[in-house]
Amino acid sequence: MSMRPRLLAACGLLLLSACGGSGDGGPAVICGDGVKAASEACDDGNLTNGDGCSSTCTVELPPACGDGFVGVAEACDDGNVLSGDGCDPACQVETGFTCSGSPSVCLVACGDGLVGPGEACDDANLTNGDGCTATCQVESGFTCSGSPSTCFVVCGDGIVGPGEGCDDGNTTSGDGCSAVCLVEGGYTCTGSPSVCTP
Repeated sequence: MSMRPRLLAACGLLLLSACGGSGDGGPAVICGDGVKAASEACDDGNLTNGDGCSSTCTVELPPACGDGFVGVAEACDDGNVLSGDGCDPACQVETGFTCSGSPSVCLVACGDGLVGPGEACDDANLTNGDGCTATCQVESGFTCSGSPSTCFVVCGDGIVGPGEGCDDGNTTSGDGCSAVCLVEGGYTCTGSPSVCTP
């Protein structure tokens, strides 16, 4: 054999190795070409992750609720299958929560009109001064109930609230502050609790 064929044979092996071949004359393995080689678990013809066959030609497990990855049929996935944390066991957002991200972080949705965990009230707004604060806590001098919450000023609690002229800590008329927390004729009331003097 002359020197020239040996050189060509050596160059052919070098070229095959450089192109991803095995060096033994076998075909090059190229992930994503749609041809499943023995060294590949799958080859779906692309290098896209999340479609069942990864960009490295390994089989991807189908998304499952509780795995921390938001799948196509999931509104959230917080990495568990517990109720009451915002993302339910079917990976749907629970009432009164908002969830975002993957894994999902779920927070109580103050202002949605639904009293959720950690909320003392929720009057469907984020306005302070109406009895339910912007953080869904009952404001001093109010009582709130229901969902959405309805808040009322409490007369007789010693806290002068909106619509009260006074509040002396009781609902007894004749002491300067009436049973409905209005200043009675001939009296002046100041402070909270109110002190009324003739």
